Amino acid sequence: HILRQQARSSFWKAGRQRAERHHHAIIGAWMLVKLVGRGRRWLSSMVASPKKVLVGVLIKEKHLAWPVPSAVGTEVASEATFVTGESAAALKNHGALDALLWVPGIPGSEAASCLRETPSIRWVHSFSAGVDGLAPFLRGERAVACTNGRGAFSSSLAEYVLATALHFTKQLPRCQANLQEKRWDHFKMPVLRGKTMGLVGYGHIAKETAKLARAFGMKVVAVRRNKVVVNEDSEDDSDSSLVDETWTPEDKGKLFAAADVVVSSLPDTPATKNFCGRDEFSLMKPSAIFVSIGRGAVVDEGALYDALVAGELQAAALDVFKNEPLPPDSPLWKLPNDKFVLTAHNADLTDDYFLLGWNVWLDNFKAFAQASVSEKNTSPAFVTPFDPHQGY
Repeated sequence: HILRQQARSSFWKAGRQRAERHHHAIIGAWMLVKLVGRGRRWLSSMVASPKKVLVGVLIKEKHLAWPVPSAVGTEVASEATFVTGESAAALKNHGALDALLWVPGIPGSEAASCLRETPSIRWVHSFSAGVDGLAPFLRGERAVACTNGRGAFSSSLAEYVLATALHFTKQLPRCQANLQEKRWDHFKMPVLRGKTMGLVGYGHIAKETAKLARAFGMKVVAVRRNKVVVNEDSEDDSDSSLVDETWTPEDKGKLFAAADVVVSSLPDTPATKNFCGRDEFSLMKPSAIFVSIGRGAVVDEGALYDALVAGELQAAALDVFKNEPLPPDSPLWKLPNDKFVLTAHNADLTDDYFLLGWNVWLDNFKAFAQASVSEKNTSPAFVTPFDPHQGY
């Protein structure tokens, strides 16, 4: 009897111990599941919500480039936060900026002040393709990645070149005068096919112009820093076939003498001041046309006026000038319309101008954002980088 009682007691005791162990195991497993679940949710939130890039926009109040177009804003909504201001002081109030977007109309010195006062800025973008209003102010500051709006407006400028070339080649001013005077003038109508387009500078604008010139059956020659033509905006040199011959700046006279249409798309740098001047215009054919779409500082306007009056070239079209707006006392205003076309730096001011500019910014932002989250600490593969010291 005693032995049976001891056995029964031992059996129930062992059962209780097993039950307690099983209960503790269940509790432990439940707590582990809860912890893992919380960890997953935390990790998921960290992955889904990385730190947004804080972008400071230096822009005048009520500028048409603001607000961000909806298509661009929607695409970067989870990655970027924008703050705006007309000065470095205004942007500084918003905290540690990661990137800076400069829109022409704000002095470039304000962008330089941003770099000095906000060490966290790692990238500066110029909304415009031309950086002559920004680059000189960045040269004395700490080195950061710089990009510009190169390529956004090239196609419209290329169209302007062909439009003005056709305007004078087809003698449209003469046609308009005939209409006003009710004169039936059965003159020979010249063509562009077989003529030579001379490109002074071979950047993105010139390449787009070369494509259109080729479509019209024109020969294309160019002056560029490097005589070997490569596509600086892509990984191949497929557009080298667009140019029949190239010369270095030292031999630019050969281009001016050979071309029927000379197109300047050079940026404003110390090396390009008055690059197209009296000596160059004197070499042009009397039937040649000169078109300027880069920067006004590149052209000696007084020399061009004298050359047109003297008949050293047929006609000219200028969209950019040394001083803008063009002063009322400029002799260029006196030129007749069969020799001169003047536009107010608006050859690229299209309906989609600002969207095109933002799209180029977006391409560069994607590179910046991707590099920012990369674990390899790689440099951003920017689409349109420029060197402030070179000025392009």
